[in-house]
Amino acid sequence: MTLLTQPTTPATGQDTPTTPPATGAGTNAAPGTNAGTGTGTGSNGATRTGTGTATTGTGTGTTTVTTAGTTTVTTTTAAGGTLAVTSAGTLAVTAGGTLAAAGTLAAAGGGTVAAAGGGTGTATAAATATATATGTGAGVGRPVSPITPVTAPAPTTLFPPPPPAAARRTTGRPTGDDDTDQATTDAVTRELRHLLFDGDEQDTIHTPWRTLITHDAFLTHDDDLTPTQRTARSYQRLRLLNATAAGDPLALARDPRRLAALHEWTGIADSALGTLAGIHYNLFLGTLLDHDHPEHRDLTPYTTLRNTGTFLVTELAHGNDAAHLKTTAHHDPETGGFTLHTPTPGAAKFMPNTTTTGGPKTALVAARLITHDGTDRGIHLFLTPLHDENGLHPGIHITPLPPRHLPHPVDHAITTFTHVRLPPTALLQAPHNRLDPDGTHHTTHGNPQKRFLTTIDRVTLGKLCMSAAATGTARAALTIAVHYANHRHTTHHNTPTPLTTHRAHHAPLIDHLATTYALTLLHRHTLNHHTHHHHNGTPPPPNPTHPRYPTDPPPTKEQTHHLTALTKAFTTHHARTITTTCRERCGAWALHPHNPLAHYTQHLEGTITAEGDNLLITLKAATHLLLNPPPPPPTTPTPPNPLTNLTHLKNLLHHAQHIWHTRTKQALHTPTHPHTPHTRWNNATNPALTMTHLHTTLHTTNALLTTLNHTTHPTTHTHLKNLTNLYLLNQLTPHTADLITHHHLTPHHHNHIHTTINHLHNTLHPHLTTLTNALNHPHQHTPTPPPTH
Repeated sequence: MTLLTQPTTPATGQDTPTTPPATGAGTNAAPGTNAGTGTGTGSNGATRTGTGTATTGTGTGTTTVTTAGTTTVTTTTAAGGTLAVTSAGTLAVTAGGTLAAAGTLAAAGGGTVAAAGGGTGTATAAATATATATGTGAGVGRPVSPITPVTAPAPTTLFPPPPPAAARRTTGRPTGDDDTDQATTDAVTRELRHLLFDGDEQDTIHTPWRTLITHDAFLTHDDDLTPTQRTARSYQRLRLLNATAAGDPLALARDPRRLAALHEWTGIADSALGTLAGIHYNLFLGTLLDHDHPEHRDLTPYTTLRNTGTFLVTELAHGNDAAHLKTTAHHDPETGGFTLHTPTPGAAKFMPNTTTTGGPKTALVAARLITHDGTDRGIHLFLTPLHDENGLHPGIHITPLPPRHLPHPVDHAITTFTHVRLPPTALLQAPHNRLDPDGTHHTTHGNPQKRFLTTIDRVTLGKLCMSAAATGTARAALTIAVHYANHRHTTHHNTPTPLTTHRAHHAPLIDHLATTYALTLLHRHTLNHHTHHHHNGTPPPPNPTHPRYPTDPPPTKEQTHHLTALTKAFTTHHARTITTTCRERCGAWALHPHNPLAHYTQHLEGTITAEGDNLLITLKAATHLLLNPPPPPPTTPTPPNPLTNLTHLKNLLHHAQHIWHTRTKQALHTPTHPHTPHTRWNNATNPALTMTHLHTTLHTTNALLTTLNHTTHPTTHTHLKNLTNLYLLNQLTPHTADLITHHHLTPHHHNHIHTTINHLHNTLHPHLTTLTNALNHPHQHTPTPPPTH
């Protein structure tokens, strides 16, 4: 099945409607007759046309009936339905049609009013009433030809309103909150979104992706598709993304914040799309741009997506130790070219998307450069075409992995090479790795491991893309769960009561809401530091929304590298916990395949493993912390009301980190048998993991406090302060015994932590909807809960 070609069914209305809809007497816009049969033509962005036939027209409209001084306004229902207007009578819709959308029917008196067709008409009611129906509406037919992508706009260009299917998907998110008035609620929501989504740059960094996923191409369910067809659909969505929201593909590949935001939003609509886009724009195009003279290469096939890029590093026998991979590329000094080869079964490239699904592909392949004298010069990248419209290139062998029955599977495969000939230009060169035509090798990095990490440096940004996908998924899961809790009712003392009124239901959601705010701001904090250090040594354009926390020095480039790894591990781990809880709080409804909560947790499993397994990259960062210990915690007197003093709570986290840092060093030097580096490190592993968790929590706290310092609306400040307070208490609770033992916390204060948390739940619960709406999840991706009773 071809993406964006929707199944032809008995259409209601005509082809996907134009914007704005056409109007005309007797005809439902977009166009198509409102009753009986008719034909019409619709267009989309002036780039496509299609014709459909309507047997019945649908639309929504407003009916106003005045009887005995009472005005009743109702919305038309399906064709042929009966509308209960007043107790005095009914409005009968005849001739197989409904009233035109936005049309108005005014009737005076009792009896029955008959209206036939749309457009303009006159009907006589029983007794003496007369009625006139006029109006316009939008047809809801489906296209019968593929959508042609529109011309790519600039990154800040907003998309046109989504097609009608977007409006039909859901009834919208819940409204109403216990903030003092609607104006205050709106102001708080706007400021929170401003703080969460990059301030004044929100429309550049986030809006294009958020708008993209409200396109009708992302709102259809095709349950009959095979896994291969689902994958092909994701590739076609990638082409839609490239032609619209991406803007200039090369500029996108150079922009870390837009690349990360792409994952935040596409992941909630099509997780495979986020994976494919991250590989193509970041790992493939970004790596090409980071090496020598990209302007000398023709990148047009990749920027137009006539050829999709992929990235082959991991091998069957070498995953987390990819620096020891075995694929080889022998240099021929006579031709200057290379021979790419897979020497052993364990050297097969594992997992990347290399199959023919989605069209022609070219890979960057990590292989050991062997010069003519037989010397291994370390791992380099080689630009390697895999296949085109005619099939696989000679020497390329691709074995698809067993299909995963997911809504959005990726075409993972095992790829091997048998003496594949490559031209001299296939080698990606840079100052840290350079090869002369005669085979002389030059490098600025004597350490092979450092050369390898520099070569695949884009994996670091890939970690932040995984963090972005995780935080976006957590926000989406919470929005769906809160929406469900507001609409789903249980019977309490014979009275229907929303789930959200029950403490056992809403307390975990409020806890996770505080964590989700924290994760989002930690991600922004780390991404801004990464952007600073990867902007050719100069800071990026100033972002007043997220300056560093003034009492802490900014991390160095090496510290930022490890912070990036910890951020990825921290956010993906917590996001999985959040999503699992949200799924549980929505019961069996969240297991339905049309509910995205059903597959969010599977998506997050991939983020935990991709771009570096969480456990390994956390332990690697722990070794850096041991060698570069953080400064000692401040010694300050206990303030009044210490459990609500955010600075004091942050200092307690400092003390907890110091305690576990000391424990890790002690464990590392504890005698073991046998007394080897391996057994010593095994002894220290568990305290090291706790130490790094607390270290990341401190960075998260800095991000929260920084943002809190930049609130302007008093109510926003109060809400964010309470969320920060709740987050810190939840993070400190597992460490209270240590803090009491080391005299940083008293038993009296420990006994009041629970009551303080309970008070914060009470305080935040009335504002749960406002705080959730600020997460800005598109309502088109919030499924409608089941009936309330």
